[in-house]
Amino acid sequence: MVLKKVENRLERLFERTLSRPFKNALQPVEIGTRIVREVDLTRRLSSQGPLSPNQIRVWLGPVDAARFDGFQKALVSELQETVRQHAVSEGYSFVGPVAVEIFIDDDIKVGDMAVKADFVGGESQPRLIASDGRSFAVGEHPLVIGRSPDVAVVVNDSNVSRRHAEVWRTSEGVAVRDLQSTNGTFVNGHRITAVSLSPRDEVTVGTLHFRIELA
Repeated sequence: MVLKKVENRLERLFERTLSRPFKNALQPVEIGTRIVREVDLTRRLSSQGPLSPNQIRVWLGPVDAARFDGFQKALVSELQETVRQHAVSEGYSFVGPVAVEIFIDDDIKVGDMAVKADFVGGESQPRLIASDGRSFAVGEHPLVIGRSPDVAVVVNDSNVSRRHAEVWRTSEGVAVRDLQSTNGTFVNGHRITAVSLSPRDEVTVGTLHFRIELA
């Protein structure tokens, strides 16, 4: 299921900007699929459960790399999100923030690639992931969710209050609080006032769903 979502997202992002000038030219979804496979092969077990590598390095040949000129930043962003979503679906945790880097290797042929996945410790950076694909870092200040254009997470839904809910960091992780909204904030289908969140929890505001990534 995750790989299918990855394929659809990457294809939508690049279908109008990339062509296949060579029969064996590398496609973005192939990179995403290879990274997911490498993550699964490299994962480790710990007392807290399975750990996913969080630093992914990809080497492409010069011909394939040239095809992504002008779109490499978008590709890296999508590949990082691919790693995060796959980790959540498999119940993996991270030892630090997810990072994907792309390099050029003159010895790699068209359509080929090399991928290396490592574990690199770092400060936790929780993120709020929306079902529409948006991602927001949960920093020192609470993230307010609402219909107002002035809040951090804008939801264009008439059932959402102008300042509907907020997500903030706690000493244990991340929590969500309803801001006395008209239609309520729900976690796993239950209306809440304030509650701590885990990566498995689903927060619903209007018709939009959110999850927390504690990487």
